[in-house]
Amino acid sequence: MNNTDICMIQEDYKEWRHTRRVFGAVHVLQNPPRGTLTLRFLVSGSASINWVQSPNTIPVDWTTGATYNSNILHT
Repeated sequence: MNNTDICMIQEDYKEWRHTRRVFGAVHVLQNPPRGTLTLRFLVSGSASINWVQSPNTIPVDWTTGATYNSNILHT
C-alpha cells in the first residue's frame, strides 16, 4: 500500500480488498459490503504510524453516490 491506497476489510472475512480510484476522492469497490460501515484510517508521518477511527459510522441504509461525514480532521 502507499499513501493513496484505500482498502476495505470485512470483519467476518479478515481479508483486505483494494478499491479502484475513479477520480478525486471517489473509489469503487466490487461487491461492497452491506450494513453499517466503520471507517478507520492508517495515518503515517515521519515519527509514527497510527490508526484513526471515525466517531461516526456510515448508516445501515447507505446508498451509492451519497456523501457521508467521517467527522475526522487530520492536520
